[in-house]
Amino acid sequence: MITTKFIDPKETDIRGLFSTQQVHKVPLHQRTYTWKKDQWEELFDDLMQMSEKETHFLGSIVVIPDQLKLGVNFFQIQDGQQRLTTILILMCALRDIAEKKKMQVSFQDYLYAKDYNGNLIPRLQLSDLDNDALAAILEKRDKKPHLITECYDYFQNRIKKEFPVNIKEAISELWSKLLERVFVVHINAFNDFNAFQLFETLNDRGLELSAVDLIKNFLLQKVSRDEGKLKGCVSQWTKMFENVRDIEPIKFFRRYMLSSFKGKVSERRLNKVLRGIIERENWDMDKILNFVDNLNQKSIIYRNIYEANFPNTPKINKKLQDLHLVEVAPSYTLLLKLFPLYKNGFLSEENIIEVLEMIEIFHIRWGVCGQSTSALDTIYNDISTEISTSTNSIQSIKDKLNNEIKKNVDDTIFENNFIKRAFKPSEKRTKYILWRLSKPTGETMINIGEIWTEHIMPQTLSKDWIEYLKKKTGLSEADIIEKHKENLDRIGNLTIIKGKWNDKMKNNLFEIKKDYYEKSEFSITKDLCNLTDWTFKEIEERSKTLSELAVNKIWKDQNKSTSPNTA
Repeated sequence: MITTKFIDPKETDIRGLFSTQQVHKVPLHQRTYTWKKDQWEELFDDLMQMSEKETHFLGSIVVIPDQLKLGVNFFQIQDGQQRLTTILILMCALRDIAEKKKMQVSFQDYLYAKDYNGNLIPRLQLSDLDNDALAAILEKRDKKPHLITECYDYFQNRIKKEFPVNIKEAISELWSKLLERVFVVHINAFNDFNAFQLFETLNDRGLELSAVDLIKNFLLQKVSRDEGKLKGCVSQWTKMFENVRDIEPIKFFRRYMLSSFKGKVSERRLNKVLRGIIERENWDMDKILNFVDNLNQKSIIYRNIYEANFPNTPKINKKLQDLHLVEVAPSYTLLLKLFPLYKNGFLSEENIIEVLEMIEIFHIRWGVCGQSTSALDTIYNDISTEISTSTNSIQSIKDKLNNEIKKNVDDTIFENNFIKRAFKPSEKRTKYILWRLSKPTGETMINIGEIWTEHIMPQTLSKDWIEYLKKKTGLSEADIIEKHKENLDRIGNLTIIKGKWNDKMKNNLFEIKKDYYEKSEFSITKDLCNLTDWTFKEIEERSKTLSELAVNKIWKDQNKSTSPNTA
């Protein structure tokens, strides 16, 4: 009976790994280089702290054969690219310092393999997004901003800092440790299917990799026996990941799942939940390919939502920009379901804007009233998984959100919280609320970076303020301090200003501040000039006035009116 090996593991030091006729390549479906300072520091510290007889095990490197060309064996890395890349960058940093110090050390054979024709081939070849940065370091060319460049700079600076003197001896010692006393297990898995199975086995205890990485591996394993479908799946996954790689891929994936499948799911359970769905419904390769294709299409929409940048839709984009300030990220679950319907002509621009305005009303009320944010996932999951292609879906969405408002944040609850709660002045949502209370026109854009939240009665009461309040209220200093704490961050004591006015106003009395308020472009600030005094009474009265505007005009309960939300 002939037995075929499942894997071929070999223990080797770094010298053995980088001095044979081997070249390692990163396949398309692998994630980009992601190690950062914590990992670089840990590796360097391990090298520094090794005693004379110690060795360091770096882990396993899982590969599959790619090709044999002119005497050079090419392998695709399935697991271990972060470690190999970092080791190679450290080698380059050591090489460059050694060359500047005119040390007689040969590094080339460890950085390049040589084919039968004498051509030099880099020992490690990364994906398109990373390879130029690595090549620039290998070839000693000008470097561009990149995480790989940051890693190189870290090692250069760390070596120079650790060894201000005797650096030649230190370089020789580090080089020797790296080559001869750092070990890996080089595992040849022979084919994609074996590699994906092994990858999962090596990472099946917890989340050493993110749930998204584990999901990717599981999906590719399912189609790995068909080369054409594997390539198609890799291509769609890669496009998807590039769309969301810098905007928290795991959050996108979780919201995609919430928009597509009934039931709440946490980030930690994403892999388990999706696997359960695939195995329970017995998805074939075509179903998996369709799933990854849809995932890619939704990633484009998700990025457009995140950036408020849908083509040729300025009104929608403006409303999305406003919503980002309200902190409505849980609603992306619903928007992932709605925007494809808009794109395919089932919903109009007016339909989308109507829903976006409803989302703002719902989230402002929910947030001001301090309702549980975790409940939002269940609410949006329920709505999203019941949506059809009919325009009746819009009324259904409004009915469901209005029902949540009625149950949890009706007018009475919203008004009481709006008057009495302490708003966080630095929050974008607080600035947005004050801006909307200033009754801007429909076309006015808000640049949150230019707006400051101003305490009318200052955060720190000066002696002049205390004397003023004693005179106007008849309260003792102790009572004034207590009332000040209670009223400081109420909506009635807050307004908005542009620029650095806070630096000028600081703790000035109200009468002096009015000179600055008069120049404001915001009505909510300019209107303060109509008042003579500013005491706790005025804060309470203004809080009630602003709450009436919020409850009855701006974030109005739509159960009471079918008219669109206007300010």
